[in-house]
Amino acid sequence: MKTFKIDMFDDHLIFEYNGQKVLVDTGCPITICRQNTFDFMGKVYTCHTSFAGRDLESISQLMNYDIDVFMGMDIIENFYVLTDYKNQQVTFSKKPIPFEPSASIPIIRGLMGEVFVNLTIKGKIAKLALDTGAKISYIDDSFTKEETAKGTKNDFSPLIGHFQTHIFELESTLGEQAFPVNFGNLPQTLAMPLKLMGIAGAIGFDLFNTYTVLMDFKSNTLSIR
Repeated sequence: MKTFKIDMFDDHLIFEYNGQKVLVDTGCPITICRQNTFDFMGKVYTCHTSFAGRDLESISQLMNYDIDVFMGMDIIENFYVLTDYKNQQVTFSKKPIPFEPSASIPIIRGLMGEVFVNLTIKGKIAKLALDTGAKISYIDDSFTKEETAKGTKNDFSPLIGHFQTHIFELESTLGEQAFPVNFGNLPQTLAMPLKLMGIAGAIGFDLFNTYTVLMDFKSNTLSIR
């Protein structure tokens, strides 16, 4: 087990490992590196050098922050991961991490290694990608069409580059725990493929900033406190 200090940049989960800046992204099924391999906590993992036609140099330019490893689920799923944004810490462990949760829910796994959770929003069950890499959470516009936006924010996707979204605050419930989430609406080019797969959006920074979160990818359970 090893705990790292989080270097939070623009609400992204980043830590340093052996002099390399690592962005943790449970929303990405693969790991992207500047080299073909990444030696992490005693094991050498094979990496991709690009995703959706973008290498790390291109992704770093979109972020305006230089990263060396874009860690995806092919590595993350091998660990129990505990995030504690209040104390700016993230812990990786190959053994179970002692944790007394306020609530726990199943993690749903996709065919390509994607991870999802079900939250209740406006009385409806919403299947959302569990995405540590998402500085903004996203929801299908059917949930926000009668809501008033509280402003706009800028974001980016490796698939389409930079874009802007309106922000809506919606109460979300995980188990018995209710908390406010600032949701945006994805551009239609990104939202439509998700909608066709029954995915309502993604939950990111707001969840991890509100709670201490344990992601157990051995039993596929998400726990919060």
